[in-house]
Amino acid sequence: MCQRRPSRQAGVLEHNVSAEVAARYKRAAVANVVAIATLTGRYLPELGEDAPRLTAAMIMAIGAVWTHARPSEAMLAAYQADPSLTAFKLDFVTALQDMLATLTAGTIARTSL
Repeated sequence: MCQRRPSRQAGVLEHNVSAEVAARYKRAAVANVVAIATLTGRYLPELGEDAPRLTAAMIMAIGAVWTHARPSEAMLAAYQADPSLTAFKLDFVTALQDMLATLTAGTIARTSL
């Protein structure tokens, strides 16, 4: 049975709703990025105008890491049957911290060029 996950919401919505609903959803998402980018810019002023781009990338990364850090029942069974498969099993917090740090450092480095 397929379980619905919030991390898939944008992709599902954009393909299964009217243009009006999709536009309303996208406007809300953009407003959220702008609000978070404003906060990010307060703590990392060196980002400058790249704060919204970093924020959008972080939001996408969070969804991707969340999805991959929560394996399906079938994948959990596969891990149990063959422990060598767990080499790429993700711990959500650790993977997210690593990814967000890398995105942030990369964005700052590119901004400095």
